[in-house]
Amino acid sequence: IPNEGTMWAIEHSGSDIGGTSAIRSLHQFITSAPKCRQLLLAQRAPERDLTLQLTQSYHPTYDPLLLKAFQAKDYFLLVGPPGTGKTSMALQYMVREALAKGESILLMSYTNRAVDEICGMLSDNAIDYIRIGNEYSCDERYRSHLLSEYIENNPKLTTIRERIMGTHVIVGTTSTLQSKSYLFELKSFSMAIIDEASQILEPNLVGLLSKLPKFILIGDHKQLPAVVQQEVNDSAVHDKRLHDIKLTNCRNSLFERLIRVEEVAKRTDFVGVLRVQGRMHPAVAAFPNRMFYFKECLKPVPLSHQKETRLHYELPSQDTLDDALKNNRMLFIPSKTCHHSQLSDKVNPDEAHIVAILLGRIYRFYGNSFDADKTIGVIVPYRNQIAMIRKEIEKLGIKALEKISIDTVERYQGSQRDVIIYSFTVQHRYQLDFLTANCFEENGHIIDRKLNVAITRARKQMIITGNEMVLNQDPIFKELIASCELGHL
Repeated sequence: IPNEGTMWAIEHSGSDIGGTSAIRSLHQFITSAPKCRQLLLAQRAPERDLTLQLTQSYHPTYDPLLLKAFQAKDYFLLVGPPGTGKTSMALQYMVREALAKGESILLMSYTNRAVDEICGMLSDNAIDYIRIGNEYSCDERYRSHLLSEYIENNPKLTTIRERIMGTHVIVGTTSTLQSKSYLFELKSFSMAIIDEASQILEPNLVGLLSKLPKFILIGDHKQLPAVVQQEVNDSAVHDKRLHDIKLTNCRNSLFERLIRVEEVAKRTDFVGVLRVQGRMHPAVAAFPNRMFYFKECLKPVPLSHQKETRLHYELPSQDTLDDALKNNRMLFIPSKTCHHSQLSDKVNPDEAHIVAILLGRIYRFYGNSFDADKTIGVIVPYRNQIAMIRKEIEKLGIKALEKISIDTVERYQGSQRDVIIYSFTVQHRYQLDFLTANCFEENGHIIDRKLNVAITRARKQMIITGNEMVLNQDPIFKELIASCELGHL
């Protein structure tokens, strides 16, 4: 029993995946029809129907991919790099086309935050839907679509059944829908579309997919994968038969494995890649394009901010740092070594000071147009560094800066800002192993997922600060520093 006066803070998680759900999913998979198991185990090739056509044209950039997706009879894999409109455009058009064909579909994602984004897209396009979940995990803007809300206001079983049967779009997290078997008993779905698929481990997905005639997975295996507690060596797979179906590590997603299966089979009919991005200015996109998206070759739309030849910081410069900020979209500012026996290796006082100074300068440049939710964000590898940066911000006495988002790379995935500041924080060689823990090799290139996510959050400008001597010991970080202009306080 807690002591009197003890207080607890309980926060719901971003997802509700649990071990029981994964076990249930695996049982559903192994007891599914042989045709389904053979497909997911790469023992049967997917099929397509070339007679199917789109009911209308949606957008010249997306129409070819939409056609391939709907001609696929079993599955389709859509690679959606940052800023390519995978939810706002591609997913929207898929839903509209399915509804035009009179189909019922399941829309799922791994996290409640991503499901909220899907709900926002549906609401913005006046598409009716039911959200499966509870009010605590749903943005209040979409709670009126919750099935639980409807049941509370309409408690008759016949009315509830009619509502479910009459709604063609059902939305929820994969784990929530996994536990709602009654949905599949009430109605049939023509397909499921799963966003954030590259963050979902196979056991949490295969059971659901075994209940459906077709599925579309949307993701980007070059962004951060699922969070796995085991070390890479512990989750590695050594069975040759599993290697043959590209199951080499249990930490990999079904999305990534099926991408590899299609590559080895030299099939292109069941994979699509979104290549036009509307987020990053070409100068910001250049490094991730060259190092990570060398196959995808991302191109700007281009939107107005992507066509700008210079940053619109109109105030006069006060010093060389102002000049560097106003003239460079990719800027590196070296930090000093500042070891202290009483400080954790997960904090860096010098970089916290640098970040605060940069924030003050950017705030001054933006003036009245500064928006804490859109203008600037700070990414760090350790949560310990967040508190130290906050303390430095307090010293500036600028209230608006106290509201900006400062967070880890993992929690920034899916977000964007005009300006991103990345504080590497590390001061020791051994810490590079943590920074580069999510790397893999593709065609001789090392894909650093963490770094990729960090850079691709920026729309107009990317500012990096770090210990140059330490970072140069990693070849990709060394290449990054060399590609940036150098700035100093």
